[in-house]
Amino acid sequence: MSRLTGSTAGQSRTTDIDRAAASPFDRPSDFKPSDPDPLEIALAEIEAGALEVYAHAGLPTAPGHYRKPPDADAWTFIAAELSPEARFALTLDHPAERGWRFARLQDLGARSGRADLRAASRLLNEIADLRAARRGVLKEDHLLIALELGGAWRALRDSKAVTASRLTLTPPQTASPKAAKTPRKPRAKRDKSPEAR
Repeated sequence: MSRLTGSTAGQSRTTDIDRAAASPFDRPSDFKPSDPDPLEIALAEIEAGALEVYAHAGLPTAPGHYRKPPDADAWTFIAAELSPEARFALTLDHPAERGWRFARLQDLGARSGRADLRAASRLLNEIADLRAARRGVLKEDHLLIALELGGAWRALRDSKAVTASRLTLTPPQTASPKAAKTPRKPRAKRDKSPEAR
């Protein structure tokens, strides 16, 4: 009875009407979950592993845009976000013919001679694609990318487990020449006499 006459009586009716009018398939555009979902947790774990490969190779690990001057080995950070116009202006001011290189974080290892850096770059690109697709419409291709991403991550993780193993094989030690030259002391012969001592 208190529900019908109390202060929340009008609210319960409007929420029931609102629930009936809202489609269960509509997703609010500004929806932000309080806890990360399992997919985001998996993507973050894969991203951390790929960035660890970058770090071991001496490449940067902060997201953003980078440039490499001519005759330099290290990439320098430009900005976290660059508009297409700003990127175009940079390439006009510093042409590739003169040795300048520009790349996003996920592309830094793509042209490396090392297979692990190319694999890490591919993982970072696929993660970026999946995150962008989650804000829009997910298609069948995104599911295939997610499956490939899982397989590539397992292969990368397994290869790191082998290299991080503490098991080492060493050849047996050979006897030193000094030890081989020392004669052995002969064993004492047992006294076979029947007399007691």
